[in-house]
Amino acid sequence: FSIKSDFGTEMDRTSAREKDLARFLRACGQESPNLLPFDPTGVARIIEYSSHLAGDQKKLSCEFGNLTAIVKEASYWAEDQGSPCVTEEHVRCALEKRDNRSNRIEEKIREMITRGQILVDTDGEVTGQVNGLAVLQMGNFTFGKPSRITANVFTGKDGIIDIEREAELGGHSHTKGIMILKGFLGERFARTRPLSLSASLTFEQSYSMIDGDSASSTELYALLSSLAGIPIHQGIAITGSVNQKGEIQPIGGVNEKIEGFFKVCKAEG
Repeated sequence: FSIKSDFGTEMDRTSAREKDLARFLRACGQESPNLLPFDPTGVARIIEYSSHLAGDQKKLSCEFGNLTAIVKEASYWAEDQGSPCVTEEHVRCALEKRDNRSNRIEEKIREMITRGQILVDTDGEVTGQVNGLAVLQMGNFTFGKPSRITANVFTGKDGIIDIEREAELGGHSHTKGIMILKGFLGERFARTRPLSLSASLTFEQSYSMIDGDSASSTELYALLSSLAGIPIHQGIAITGSVNQKGEIQPIGGVNEKIEGFFKVCKAEG
């Protein structure tokens, strides 16, 4: 008879599970005599990488294929440097080398930002302008990319104009985020009288399809900034969806988003 079973890709990060992961590393060495042993710092770095893969500080990844690949690469770099064991530095080196083999597009985008071809401010204050964060995937490599989101408010009764939707560049989830944004503004500012407002929202220098609602809070801040005439500091970037009650909801791709904006700020100096 056949049995169907659903396996998860993550597990709780407890002391017992961390010890199990350490035993897994030891088992890898026993099965492959060519692998060097891991010292405590190397084991700790693999555990952190497992948590990074899970995208949650309280979880560990069960993608043992990815972990095994990094274990083998780290062992290679340790042997190449004449080390008797694999340390944190060798694991870090293996991770950097892996990224360097796949991050050509990320580096190109970052170069265009530093050269001013893609406009992203990381300093100063601007009214109606906020740095949003998106996650791009190229094959097996994912990275975060900051994008300038702007809002203009002017006299009229057209409500919020989503330029992405008008240009047919916005997906269903993005459109839903804008509609939720309208619901929040209506409850907050138009419960006793109509809200006479015209405003436009857009992702600047974006010419491909945009989907997802994780920028709705960013768009809200840009809109409120333009409406109140209060500038927003450009040294920060914002992500996260907002519900109709104004609550910020959990986000995805947090590691890639934080690292992506940090790299841009570092390159900008």
